[in-house]
Amino acid sequence: MDKVKSYLKDTYHLTGYQAACVIFLFKSIFSEVSKTLIMALLFHQLLPEYFFALFIMLFLRCSTGGIHFYTYWGCLLMSISYMALSIVILPMIQLPLPIQLLMLMFSILVCFGIGPVVSKYRKETTGDRKMYFRSIASGFILVYTLILMFFPEAELLHVGFWVIITHSLQLIVAKIRKKGGQENDRMDC
Repeated sequence: MDKVKSYLKDTYHLTGYQAACVIFLFKSIFSEVSKTLIMALLFHQLLPEYFFALFIMLFLRCSTGGIHFYTYWGCLLMSISYMALSIVILPMIQLPLPIQLLMLMFSILVCFGIGPVVSKYRKETTGDRKMYFRSIASGFILVYTLILMFFPEAELLHVGFWVIITHSLQLIVAKIRKKGGQENDRMDC
């Protein structure tokens, strides 16, 4: 990495900090793309469900945060577990529509009341920005709830339902861990 950093500094006249930021950007992109592809291979027989779940998970994670792992393998294993729960295991549980709607309302309250829970490397979100992210996530879940009410038989919607529930539960855990000061180098909330 030192050679890359020197190359960036010499060729593009970047400061050491700027070169480190560029390297971090490319490492992050590679890390996220590789994890996404590995999971796509693992769930290749459920690709529509996987990509639908991934879309919802990314939207909720970007707006309300959650548990963060700081090693590649820890993050990958947690992501695989999250996806396996959301698209393989939990959809086998068929809940009556009124129960699903109640659980989604609970998720709205959780996301609005708890989110966002940010990484230890990011500044805490406060004030209007915090309210903005809470409103975005809660509004998304509300719209999702309304769609589920009108199309209760759509299989993909049940996958999305479990992604939202799983996200809400991990958000609760993240908040508890953050309040309890149980952060460490490998996992943080």
